[in-house]
Amino acid sequence: MLKDLSPAQRNWAMPLCTLFFFCALFWNGHGGDLGYWSDWMAALSQGYGHIQANYPPMLLHWFWLLAQLFDALNLEYPPASPMQLKFFVLLPVLATQLWLCQQVERLLVERGIEPLRSPVFWSVVASPALLLDGPVWGQVDLLPFLPMWISLVCAFRARFFAAGAAFALALVWKFQAIVILPVLAGLFMHRWRLRTWHYAPRALAGFLLVGFVAFLPFIWVGRFQEMFHAAYLGNADIFPFSTMNAANLWFLLAGNNTDMHLPLIPGVGWATPQKLGLGLFLLVSVLCMARAWVGCRRFGEVVGLSMVMLLGFFALAPSMHERYLFLMVPFAALGCARGYFHGVWLHLANLVVALNIVLVLPLAGHAVWQQLSWLVLGVGLAALMVFVLPAARIAALLRPRAGTRYFTSVLCRLHGGAVAALMVFTFAGVELHQLHRLNHANWDERGRLYLSDYRELSVEQQWGRLSRDRAVSDEPLDIHGHRFDKGLGVHAYSQVVFRIPEGARYFHSFYGLNRSGERGRVRFRILLDGRPVWQSGIVGWQAPGEVVLPVDNAQTLSLQVHGVGDISSDHANWAEAGFWQGIPERGALTMARR
Repeated sequence: MLKDLSPAQRNWAMPLCTLFFFCALFWNGHGGDLGYWSDWMAALSQGYGHIQANYPPMLLHWFWLLAQLFDALNLEYPPASPMQLKFFVLLPVLATQLWLCQQVERLLVERGIEPLRSPVFWSVVASPALLLDGPVWGQVDLLPFLPMWISLVCAFRARFFAAGAAFALALVWKFQAIVILPVLAGLFMHRWRLRTWHYAPRALAGFLLVGFVAFLPFIWVGRFQEMFHAAYLGNADIFPFSTMNAANLWFLLAGNNTDMHLPLIPGVGWATPQKLGLGLFLLVSVLCMARAWVGCRRFGEVVGLSMVMLLGFFALAPSMHERYLFLMVPFAALGCARGYFHGVWLHLANLVVALNIVLVLPLAGHAVWQQLSWLVLGVGLAALMVFVLPAARIAALLRPRAGTRYFTSVLCRLHGGAVAALMVFTFAGVELHQLHRLNHANWDERGRLYLSDYRELSVEQQWGRLSRDRAVSDEPLDIHGHRFDKGLGVHAYSQVVFRIPEGARYFHSFYGLNRSGERGRVRFRILLDGRPVWQSGIVGWQAPGEVVLPVDNAQTLSLQVHGVGDISSDHANWAEAGFWQGIPERGALTMARR
């Protein structure tokens, strides 16, 4: 029971969830979807009258609130860095995920199970499905879960005003929440009698009240009908496919991204994925509604019916995306933590959802390799301590000394939520500080800002990592005998993107191969706002070249290095690279020595 577990055996869920979430933020997201968020955020910074989006209103309200915060702090909005963009967009997702992890831990403790020894605990805190969909991809599919859960709890307890309000809140986060409607309808019909006629108007009142408040800003600017149609009715015609990367029945029968109106049997007009899929899903919906109508003695039965609806929706309905089974994971997590059913359901949900996402979103990026390397080292150290070193000796080394016992005791008794909140606020403070640096350049007395003293928006590099004032091999910047104090060291292929600061008129840089890559052959390339504006010829081990470009009408600068043939020695330098407020001093090499 709860009293049998020490503080050191609990209060881990929220800090661990936050840690895994932050690590996954640095993995590559889906650029196309992040582009939608960025465009909508930019439009909402000008007000509700400028947004064009096919999304329910709650996420758009969050973007508007972020716009007010960034404007008050005098920061560029939206953030151009994918990691920072995901962090601020997904703060409500993180809050929901923290609540889910805390609930799972609490339920396990109440059942006398030590969370850190429970597979269910780790399958939620480090859930591959939750991490891939949220902080890696940048999706917000978790947001409707909490109001969906509350609506089911309230309907099971015959509190239909709250159930209607919570269901409406789920729908104004994500339209996919509609999938639990048959279960809610069955629970309502099980309770409804002539003497309880007031249940219907109560549920409707709660539903309409939340819907009205959610759409109020669009009603105010006269765009309610347009935005309601775009969010709920217009989406039906956008994806006329049997399945869109979803591993389901129609992937097997019709194939991926095929027309859902084409008959599976030639000449049989009704045998289309659209008609058959809707018919089969309707059948599952009627069965689940009837089961809930007959009566659910335990709330676990309601959770099970909701999971069946989610599976039926994903497996049978047409036009499914790869992520539309995602909500089964949090439902299975709470169901398993409560002991309603075996933990294998959570593991299967994690496996199916994560695999379907990975097939569409291949993992890539330096951060993945870096974090995997730390994980390998950590596992190796743990194995050494467990299987090689004497257990008694390890215990003696880890036993708190007198001076640290009080500190350790305080840490163990801190509530996990307080630790997680501290982590979130610290991370947010660091990111806001970095955004402040991006928006407030420190020019020197000559009106120059070196890129090695300025934070990049993003970096992509095929080998190694971006080096500041050093070559990628961690040697001095040396181009054919010319040594430089300042600059960037990269390796082909590489792309480093910078926001062009206010007041910058020119970009100036020397370029060439470092001494450590004298056998290489590369091309240097510069893009402004994503458009190529300059390219060198093929550069080998030769004297440094020089480039000066006007940048006063652009927002971003991209520095690319492309390999020519074998890239094993393509150690390239952007020496003295920087922005100038005036005309650069061409040829003014500030070399340490020749």
